[in-house]
Amino acid sequence: MSTELTRMRDSAVLLGVLAAVACGDGTEAPSPGASGSSSIGGSAGGGVGGTAVAGSSGFSGSSAGLGGTGAGAGGGSAVGCAIPENGMEPPSLLSQTGCVNMVEPSKPLAGFVPYSVRSPLWSDGAEKHRFLRVPSGSKIHVVDCSSPAEAAGCADDSIGGDDGHWQMPVGTVLVKNFSLGGKIIETRLVMRRSMTRWLFYGYEWNEGATEAALLPDDEVGKDRQVGAQVWHYPGRGQCPQCHTPGAGFSLGPSTPQMSSDFPYAEGAMNQVDKLTQLGLFDAPPKPLPGYPDPAGADELEARARSYLQVNCAVCHRPSGEYGGMDMRWGKPLADMKLCELSERDPGKNGLPKYRVVPGNPTQSSMSFRVHALDELRMPEIGSNVVDPIGAKLIDDWIAAMPTTACPPQP
Repeated sequence: MSTELTRMRDSAVLLGVLAAVACGDGTEAPSPGASGSSSIGGSAGGGVGGTAVAGSSGFSGSSAGLGGTGAGAGGGSAVGCAIPENGMEPPSLLSQTGCVNMVEPSKPLAGFVPYSVRSPLWSDGAEKHRFLRVPSGSKIHVVDCSSPAEAAGCADDSIGGDDGHWQMPVGTVLVKNFSLGGKIIETRLVMRRSMTRWLFYGYEWNEGATEAALLPDDEVGKDRQVGAQVWHYPGRGQCPQCHTPGAGFSLGPSTPQMSSDFPYAEGAMNQVDKLTQLGLFDAPPKPLPGYPDPAGADELEARARSYLQVNCAVCHRPSGEYGGMDMRWGKPLADMKLCELSERDPGKNGLPKYRVVPGNPTQSSMSFRVHALDELRMPEIGSNVVDPIGAKLIDDWIAAMPTTACPPQP
């Protein structure tokens, strides 16, 4: 990593305004990490503080055909999937963005790479399809906490992402589609407009799944009955509560999350190897073990810690909105601060006194919150349904803890 890149990252952190980043258009706030050569004065990504228009450049070479759909599948092309300039609203209809295959939303447009994650965020049972596009000539920077340039930032949680996090270059577009009961209901776009700006937009699909309308720019969002459950569409003002500076804003793409095979049109291949083959990294990512699947067969604690990393650590980390706990992957249990008193509202609605009581899930507020369906629910936003696998996993993990895992708790 260049000295200039390190200086820019450190300056962004020292300004102390990272958490002010907004979902819609408004005051700009620094984003951690320059994320690739085009972010520093490069025309492909819009440059520092510039406007990044993703346009139709897609990837160089054969990468534009990933997924085997593209324009030839009847879904149109990625032309027009541009990042709104400062002060401009995005298109009111998803079909006008050029970012999604409106005929087959589960398939990528030309220029977009489909991907999956090993440890998915719980989204009330929704099926998700994910796609990313990096501007031609731009590079993804992968956080390496073993490097001298980034070790200190990893240690004090100021670097913007955990070990192996992919810091996306300016002009990147990430797409996530949500479906329930086999029918698409929401699309979210995550866009890095400049060195200092991330944008987040949500679109609500109609009943016929033929079009999606831009959701309002507010801090409330909306609820809608979908089958037997209520689905929450987050408002733009709610986005930064999960897409936090410390977590790196773009939450899915990372080496531990994507170190697994994906069934590309050209054949199954490890996702990290695929993007390396496409030349999308500024340096080959170091090998890292993948996060265990919470529903898999790995050791209990590893699966529980994977679940906490993805579902909780975006906020519960030193730089997060609720930094009184540290649920990041790899933190020793003694440093997670789980043995302490519940940080707020102990006793309210039956909330247990302590965060974790080893061997006793029913007396642990962590268990209480993942089972709750009122204002004490965790995660706070975007979930109205208890995760049966995740909640049981947390309960089993707490039940298996030896009583010596915490000091005496009066």
